[in-house]
Amino acid sequence: MSHKVTMQHIADAVGVSKYVVSKSLSGKEGVNAATRERVRQAAIKMGYRFNPRVVKVGEDESDGATGLVQTIVVLLPNISYQFKDSLYWGRIVDGITQELESLDLKGVVVTDQTADSFLSIVNRDTIQGFIGVGEVSSQVIEEISRLRVPIVLVDSGNPLIEAIRLFSNNKECVYQLSQHLLSLNHRKIRFVGNVNYSQSFMSRWTGYKDAMEEHGLPVDRQDPLCHLKGDDRAEFTEEIRMILQECCNNSELPTALVCANDSIAISAMRALSDLKLEVPGDISVTGFDNIEDAYHTTPGLTTVNVEKEIIGRRAVQLMLHSIKHSDFPKETVYIPASIIHRESVSAYKGKM
Repeated sequence: MSHKVTMQHIADAVGVSKYVVSKSLSGKEGVNAATRERVRQAAIKMGYRFNPRVVKVGEDESDGATGLVQTIVVLLPNISYQFKDSLYWGRIVDGITQELESLDLKGVVVTDQTADSFLSIVNRDTIQGFIGVGEVSSQVIEEISRLRVPIVLVDSGNPLIEAIRLFSNNKECVYQLSQHLLSLNHRKIRFVGNVNYSQSFMSRWTGYKDAMEEHGLPVDRQDPLCHLKGDDRAEFTEEIRMILQECCNNSELPTALVCANDSIAISAMRALSDLKLEVPGDISVTGFDNIEDAYHTTPGLTTVNVEKEIIGRRAVQLMLHSIKHSDFPKETVYIPASIIHRESVSAYKGKM
């Protein structure tokens, strides 16, 4: 049996004091944002279970017979690919915990990808609702559905479960991004990422496809760049490098790459550098999510800014509305996002 992860373990891993870890995980002031994020990332990766800084509801809100405080469970599965960009998922959870706190509600964040993980630490009779963040397994969602409590899924499209679903406006934003590249005379544009990974990735590919087809340009669903198998940036970089190397050999290089997220876009930029190709001089590159790394790249990455904290807050609001109005149909909500223009994109100056 593995030993229990403590705050001291996290402190040792990050190189800070136990006091800093405590303040970071509780959301209290006095810790800078970068340190707090490093602590959160370490806690998630190490499988630490922690309660966000929230205030328990008053006695009138609790179960009258038992006095048990009602709890909203937030499941953030500890999946390596999902947490590679912890600044994305972590900020969504920050929004959830901030909204719970502002409403004096109790919440618990669980990182294990099993139903037993939260049922062992939260009395099932006190669970008021469930918020799943990212790719939550179907088995866990099905187990939760048996509790007959409202379910909100953030960036997850399991169609078999009755739940409220919350997404960024993926399709429309990539459509606009692709149209921007087309307006800059790019015609050999290819999508990069595994289109089957998630509903969000598929929606982003559809936005790209629609823009290309409006201009009468071919789209290949079987393109190997649309079916990356990697789990981290190193693997993505190697896959993309090999595919683009073959394109170089066949004189079929694209002029622009529309990547499914920023992590993949950064991998693509590294692959292009390995091939002695310049961004954006030879190939323009775009991402999605606007994680912190997106503006630390050279050149800065053109991307789509996702309002991560707002998504988290909105998830709580949708949960509470569903609790009060259980007869309302379960809806799918899209949060607007916006394009951030940086230096990784330029006009194509070659022959069309």
